[in-house]
Amino acid sequence: MATKEIKPAEKKIVKAHCPKCDGERNCTEHGTIYKAWDWEDKYHGHSMNGGVDHSLLECLGCETVFYHTESWDSEGYEPYYDAMGETQYETIKERATYPKPETKTKPVWLDAMQKKDPQLHNILDQMYIALDNQAHILTAIALRTALDRATECLGIDPAKTFEEKLNELRDGGWIGQTERDILGVVTDAGNAAAHRGWEPGSQEITQLVLSMEVFLHRAFIVGQEALGIKGNIPAKPKRLPPPAAVGKAT
Repeated sequence: MATKEIKPAEKKIVKAHCPKCDGERNCTEHGTIYKAWDWEDKYHGHSMNGGVDHSLLECLGCETVFYHTESWDSEGYEPYYDAMGETQYETIKERATYPKPETKTKPVWLDAMQKKDPQLHNILDQMYIALDNQAHILTAIALRTALDRATECLGIDPAKTFEEKLNELRDGGWIGQTERDILGVVTDAGNAAAHRGWEPGSQEITQLVLSMEVFLHRAFIVGQEALGIKGNIPAKPKRLPPPAAVGKAT
């Protein structure tokens, strides 16, 4: 009796945002499960419902395996008009992948900070994680902490106030008056976030991060490397003494 060959079921191909390619790619769906949920406020009569699709996907390009969710709820919808001009409603679905794509805002020189000062590198690394997750309050606090550590690495007494530290950076030639004022804004933003719960907007936090990057890049990367070139520059040749006069014309 001939045995029937059992072929494995073909896996579904879906499109999803690959965290490594950082773009929408065709992916193999290795498994999926849908979880519905309901909520009801028995005292006031309010209710909601929704659901989440959980999937394990593998990118067909880079072969990265990642977790993908697609969620919806009864409160999220947007109107549109059909061919007859009637108003219809479409459910808004939120999609997320884990791990998240690595930030594109990290400067290329960030890894070099590990050799300069591991603690400062760690602060900056966590700052970018907060930035990736739109945690702007935490980002502002981390920027102030990074500035505090940077001044200590440059030899400034950590017991001094931020105002004193910034003035010493200026007086020591590390920054000019304009940059001193800019870093003062970074400090004030961090203080307001830490002590008053102030949250900067997306554009504001971007400007604060860029200001810090400019300072760190020059103080720890470009400036140090430029100083290292000094030993390779040949010394200026000494001028030869003028020849002695043979005689005077009569």
